[in-house]
Amino acid sequence: MSMDDTVDRNLDTLSRRLAELESATDTALAGGVPDRLPENDTAERTSYAELTAANDRLHIQRGWTDVDLDAALTSDQRVGFDRWRARQRIPWDRDDVLAVGFATVLGVAAVWYDSALDGAFAQGFGATRKTGWMRARERAGERLPIDYTGPGFGGRAHRVRSPGHDLARPFEALRQIRAGEFRGVRWDYGNKHDVTVGGRFREVDSLPEALVLWAQHLAADLVTPMSLPMPGASWLNELDHRALRKFAHEVYLGSSAGNGLNVRSGILTPSLSVITTEVILRTHVHSRAYAVTGSARLDEREQARRGELLLAAHSLVGLASAGKTLARMIVLDDRKGMALRHVNVPVLLRMGCLAVEVAHDRRIRGRAVAQDWDALAAEVVRYE
Repeated sequence: MSMDDTVDRNLDTLSRRLAELESATDTALAGGVPDRLPENDTAERTSYAELTAANDRLHIQRGWTDVDLDAALTSDQRVGFDRWRARQRIPWDRDDVLAVGFATVLGVAAVWYDSALDGAFAQGFGATRKTGWMRARERAGERLPIDYTGPGFGGRAHRVRSPGHDLARPFEALRQIRAGEFRGVRWDYGNKHDVTVGGRFREVDSLPEALVLWAQHLAADLVTPMSLPMPGASWLNELDHRALRKFAHEVYLGSSAGNGLNVRSGILTPSLSVITTEVILRTHVHSRAYAVTGSARLDEREQARRGELLLAAHSLVGLASAGKTLARMIVLDDRKGMALRHVNVPVLLRMGCLAVEVAHDRRIRGRAVAQDWDALAAEVVRYE
């Protein structure tokens, strides 16, 4: 018998005996003669195991074949008991381990072949670029100041030197589009030059129009081989630190067009392993719940187990990503920064969110711990 079974049986027995005492008391107070109550063989303080055995004997003697907890507890007590039980952790079984293993294998495979997958993404984006819809977006986003490629801002990596192509700087991009002027920073032999160029770009009357044009321009740039620089790259390019500026430029430039670290290779392609893991494990947990209860909805315990499974799988994939990145840094002596394109940023972010969620569930379970037998006995004595 599990601990939950013995708690249920003991509560049921105590409830029935209290009901008999209350009935006998009511009869005596009304002037009647109550029936003789059975002798209590647990009059002395005893252990939980001894009390359980005595209550089980009484169950057999009195023919109490069922356990009626609704009668044993008040509504408030029942709610509290259900809340405590719902917070207890569900141990993993073999199916959970197999599901985590399967999701991890696919995730690690996506990490191992990330360059090939990114090449497939780039090829697919290239085909999208030729569609009429994307060509219309490209034409709509032309002649914007954020696309300035004058002296010091041209070349294959010109987008990393333009704040307007940085997803982390939308306000600067919109300000430039509305003002019709380009603003950037150029470094010459350690000297910083703030560059402003205007008078040659299209005019935009309103903020909503500027937002639409910016989105269309970025969509057209996203499907090109160079894609967009990683968010925050233009900030690094403006810092008074040559090594960081060189790092931001070389990592985005890559060894060939589209082979560097950009939004496609650093965010979109790595997201495939995250999505795969989420789909596999969520399908596993929800299908199991549906098979047992007829509903795919999860209670608190099952939600906590789902978080644990997801954290385990994403952590293993993240470890594989970190291992590949470190190995590439050791092998690529001349261009160590290029190894960072193998860091799976989405899985690391998902790991962080799940770690917080699992830690929160653990703290909640810690506060919901039921009192042990000695504490309950001490409480009873205090109220006698």
